[in-house]
Amino acid sequence: MARALSVMVFPAAFPNLASEDFPLHQGYLENFVYICLAKYLKIKYNKMKKIYIIILISLTNFSYSQDPRLFDNYWYLTNIVENGVANIPPTSTMGISFDSQMLIAHACLDLAATVTFENNTTNFSATNFAYCLCWCTNPVAESYENNKYFPFLNHLNGNPATISNFTYTITELQGGAKSLIINSEFNSQAIYSSVPLSNAHFEKFDFSIYPNPSQDAVTIQLINEYATDSMVEFYNEIGIICKSEKITSTNYRIDTKELASGVYFVKIKTDAETLVKKLIKK
Repeated sequence: MARALSVMVFPAAFPNLASEDFPLHQGYLENFVYICLAKYLKIKYNKMKKIYIIILISLTNFSYSQDPRLFDNYWYLTNIVENGVANIPPTSTMGISFDSQMLIAHACLDLAATVTFENNTTNFSATNFAYCLCWCTNPVAESYENNKYFPFLNHLNGNPATISNFTYTITELQGGAKSLIINSEFNSQAIYSSVPLSNAHFEKFDFSIYPNPSQDAVTIQLINEYATDSMVEFYNEIGIICKSEKITSTNYRIDTKELASGVYFVKIKTDAETLVKKLIKK
């Protein structure tokens, strides 16, 4: 993204600039910068103009270059984290896309904004927010959009003149996928993936435990496959952890023979949320 520097001068104030090497013509204002630099460096006008253009192009590319991966992908939203609390979107199609001057965020509706990238950094700001004038027919997605996603981008939700400041990080993942993390100035972040995740990832996490009451073993049944590889922990009534294991399947059997009879609280924590359920051991 390039920015132009406009310079206004009056030819009458510089009567001695015209010469064989520095012609004054209708392009005087455009050539004023070249002429001044050439006079100072005692270089011919035409040569100075070439040098200036090369320098200008180099500085422009250096100052405003961004990671091309930011513009080459549609980024699928996977999480909005606010003060350490995860908020998983209700659908797998929410996301964001960028070009050098604009972002468009898609949820139930679309939100567009003008973006400005800082010189050769991963910092950018967004303003001039505009919402599409269309109907949303998914009340769950609309609620997430209004209360989580769009307020993350436009912290004064509904005010188009808001200026929101962000930083971003892009990470290469296994299998060619990429992760985009956008951090806001208000201790929150949006996490995106370059590939859509399965719909199971966006379903409400839950599990069941049976038999309950139990004797020698229990089975943890996960509603969502993405929760495999999570840890399950058993706590007694005074909060002491008595057993923990890594879940490796959606129907995972755990031996509980070593647990004394009593009431236990079974906790499973995923990247998105934590659930606790009560178990009675006979």
